[in-house]
Amino acid sequence: MTTVYRLTKRRHQSEIFSGRGGLHASGRWTPRGHRVVYTSGSIALAVLEYTLNYKHRGWVPASVIASAEWPDDLKVETVAIDRLPKNWSNAEAPPALQELGRVWLERLETAVLQVPSAVVVEEWNFLLNPAHPDFRRFQLSPPRPYSFDRRLARTRKR
Repeated sequence: MTTVYRLTKRRHQSEIFSGRGGLHASGRWTPRGHRVVYTSGSIALAVLEYTLNYKHRGWVPASVIASAEWPDDLKVETVAIDRLPKNWSNAEAPPALQELGRVWLERLETAVLQVPSAVVVEEWNFLLNPAHPDFRRFQLSPPRPYSFDRRLARTRKR
């Protein structure tokens, strides 16, 4: 089994694996208008991704964490770093990444796309496609409260 993790605001906990957020906002790997679930290969990476991408600097909202597991025989597509533009990990991601994700979502060949993390390039994030038939094979844990070490969100005084 492979296990991945996702953090979200407590008010969205009932939809943590719905992918609905992708209908309203784009991400590094997908354009707005597509159901997609962004997850990370470890709790630590999920925390880093969540805190760095949260817009309100200096504050992390009340949050929940949940995990998804899939069997080893499930096919996973992997994006190799050498396939990506040189600037793929920049804070302002190149549009080619969203195109790559859009094509993956629409092809419906796999339920999981493994992508390198722009935060820790040696680690992996996993995009899940709730529209793929294999998504039913995932074991989804219920969300549980997650408390951040407030030092992660604290801004430095200059």
